[in-house]
Amino acid sequence: MTTGSINILTIDFKRTERIGLTTALREYISYHYNDHPDNFTDDFRVLDELRNDCLNLEVHQNALHRLLKYYGQLVFIGSKFPIDFGIEFPWYSAFSDEKRPKNRTTPEGVKRACQHFQYAAGCFKHLNEVIVAEMRIAPPLDLSSDMLKVLTNTMLAQAQECFWQKAVHDKYKDGTVAKLANQVSIYYEHAHEIASNNSEIANIFGQGWLTHLQVKSWHFHAAAEFRKSSECISQNKYGEEIARLQVCQEYIKKGLDQCRHLREAVIKDLESVQAAVQSNLKRALKDNDIIYLQMVPSSLSLTSIGKANMATPNIPPEVKDPISLMNERSILGVPLFVKLVPYAVHQAHSVYSDRKEKLVRDEILSKLHELINICNSTLRSLNLPAALNEVDQRSQIPPSILSMSREVRNEGGLARLNAMFDTLQDKSRIVYQTLDEALAFLDQECTDDEEFRNKFGEKWTRPPSLSANKELTEKAESYRKVYDQAYKSNKILQNGLEQQSEALDILSSDREILEERVPPEITSESDVDDVDGVQKIKDDLRALINQSFQITRECETKIQEVKKTADLDDIAPILLKEAAKITSASNTSIKLEPAHFEDLFNEQLKKYDKYLLTSNKLSDIQDNEKFEEYNKRRRMASTNQKRAQFIQMLGNGYKCFINILQRLQEGMAQNCQAFATQRRKEAERFSNVLLGSTRNFDISQPASPVPNLWNKGMPISFSPTSRGYQRPPQPPPQ
Repeated sequence: MTTGSINILTIDFKRTERIGLTTALREYISYHYNDHPDNFTDDFRVLDELRNDCLNLEVHQNALHRLLKYYGQLVFIGSKFPIDFGIEFPWYSAFSDEKRPKNRTTPEGVKRACQHFQYAAGCFKHLNEVIVAEMRIAPPLDLSSDMLKVLTNTMLAQAQECFWQKAVHDKYKDGTVAKLANQVSIYYEHAHEIASNNSEIANIFGQGWLTHLQVKSWHFHAAAEFRKSSECISQNKYGEEIARLQVCQEYIKKGLDQCRHLREAVIKDLESVQAAVQSNLKRALKDNDIIYLQMVPSSLSLTSIGKANMATPNIPPEVKDPISLMNERSILGVPLFVKLVPYAVHQAHSVYSDRKEKLVRDEILSKLHELINICNSTLRSLNLPAALNEVDQRSQIPPSILSMSREVRNEGGLARLNAMFDTLQDKSRIVYQTLDEALAFLDQECTDDEEFRNKFGEKWTRPPSLSANKELTEKAESYRKVYDQAYKSNKILQNGLEQQSEALDILSSDREILEERVPPEITSESDVDDVDGVQKIKDDLRALINQSFQITRECETKIQEVKKTADLDDIAPILLKEAAKITSASNTSIKLEPAHFEDLFNEQLKKYDKYLLTSNKLSDIQDNEKFEEYNKRRRMASTNQKRAQFIQMLGNGYKCFINILQRLQEGMAQNCQAFATQRRKEAERFSNVLLGSTRNFDISQPASPVPNLWNKGMPISFSPTSRGYQRPPQPPPQ
């Protein structure tokens, strides 16, 4: 360092040169990753700009922000690339230029300087313990461990000096100020000791730096003794006061003896302390000789002053963990290459997806579906729960039928289905008419073309309509097929409705009509005993039926839950973090493999354990012998078969109602309406095209009739002929 008018040491920027990061990074991505380098063109540009901005920095807060931003990006890139991916960074020795120090003439300036010195100490400590420790090559001398320890202690000494300066300004007690000064001396002494014991480091620093460290240590040792001597006055220790002033005088003399290597500001500080010491020592000797007459102890017998350490090596958050702070609002900005995924991570993601799919499909969903099928088949084979309600002498109508009837009425009953079919027929008619109108334009254009062709003969060289409108006719044929398919589907629903119309008419009625229509339960007195036999297990069986329904509902719920969990289960971000953790934790270059993520796979698949437990639990619940017992007793009971068949008919009608209602609500009407809208737009486009083509001709005379040519009184057909399109009879409205 060069000397000047300041009394602190500053550390220069480490000089480097411009390099091209883009070329090396592009080559590495092409060779090692599954992504194309062109996807990161903007990231390459920004990274090069950040580095170039850091080549020639001034001492300013904005320069610090640029350095932190570049550093943060390097740390994040380190999680994407290995440390030895083929870029050489040229470094030159530091300590060659003088930099502007912080202003410490105001309390606010002292506070800022203290904070920056502690941050600097933290950065040097972070370099020594983290950054340099991970380097794969021997660090240069100015980044060696001893060098960084010297710099750390120097920054801590100057931060502690700021605390001492503030304490003096705020008139703290002499004992406190003495302890603060003593700690400053200790930090300077540690820095000087490490530097002077290593000849190579001593040569880098130079004699001026080493002398500064040594003299500053003596200076603050003297300052500590001076403040301690002032405290002795208040404690009536006048002999000790003289002894400490004499020690102080010795340290000041040693410092001034090195004045040829010192800065002017440091010399002035020493001379200021020397003047105060000489004045106080002269007074103290006189007072003690005349008044106090206390013995002056030797310097070796003086008690230690103690120390009050206030400075700590604080690592700035942007240096300690920059990745967590990178965002649009931060000075670090957003991370570059954030979308770069190593190929091994792609492979690991595929392996996990396969395992997850197999687990969900074979171990969970298959069991849940099997449980649903078992419950449904068991109830269906025993005609439950309808058959369970066959014996109920308190009510002519089984509760299940009442519930079905109530639901059918709430949904609008048979009248609502008929109304929905009427609406569907209207929509279908509009679709057919729209398609019919579109084809009419084609036929009219074909008629016009034939007239001109007959009129001009071979001079009429324009392509015939059949070839010019081939694409339109093909589209019309495809739309006709879609229409026919919809027509057939709707016809199936109508047939189903007609077959169940009687049952639905009854279910749509009120309770009085139901009671009239449902056959009686018992046909003779002799049947009572058999019914009573079945009744004995009825209550237990009802509970089991409810339990079966509950199992089915829970299985269906779990099926949806596990599917949703599997769909949302994207471990790509977790894999990226784990990959960064693995590469950063390795001291050597490591090639990522899917096997590195085995523990992560096992941990992530644990989220499906609860579904496995649920399927096993439900499987245990559904096993029960009550169903078989009921089946045997039911066969022994003599019940009214007509009543059972009637109830079954109502149950089938209810299922048909729900099925038709859902299909009409969820698909058919909406699809037909969407088709009609699409066809209307197509017709408009066809109309514009055809009208535009016919306006180019002057047809002042009405066209002569052409044999077999379609007119408005004829039906339409979609089979092209040489003269037009013949239409078959229009199907009746649905």
